[in-house]
Amino acid sequence: MAGVPSAAAPHTSPTAIATPTAPAAPAVLQPDVLADECLLDARQLRALLGRPVRAPAQSVVRRDDGSRSSGCHAGAAKGDPAPSVAINVYQVRTGTPAQFVSAGATRGRRLTGIGEAAAVFATATGPTLQVASPRFVVTVAVQGRAPDDAAWRAAARAALARLPG
Repeated sequence: MAGVPSAAAPHTSPTAIATPTAPAAPAVLQPDVLADECLLDARQLRALLGRPVRAPAQSVVRRDDGSRSSGCHAGAAKGDPAPSVAINVYQVRTGTPAQFVSAGATRGRRLTGIGEAAAVFATATGPTLQVASPRFVVTVAVQGRAPDDAAWRAAARAALARLPG
């Protein structure tokens, strides 16, 4: 089972990877729509990061400007710098999740055959997957590694399968 909310901070600082959902405008997405965004378990994250990982955990990130957000974070069990991952789930304020991902895909690379729409984007912290379900946009940001398309597809399918109906 995926991680549960925890007071313990993840090994890798979530601040560095908490909101890598570019190319989205902040007002377009509604964050923190699920209490537990850990849609991938340690085995699935190992496949994405290419090495053993600590159990993913939901955590809150407090920024210097006083804002806060939550997300699921996990890092590799060993290594320095260790690759890490952040998972966030959003609802769109206007349009559909598929429209949101498709519109941004012009700045990324489309992945076909996954969910309503999917794309991988280059961000400042590393590659980020956006995948749309009928109700949600899921982002999976990886820092320190560039997964191949097969790994992205497997992660997207697993994450979509864990979303509430």
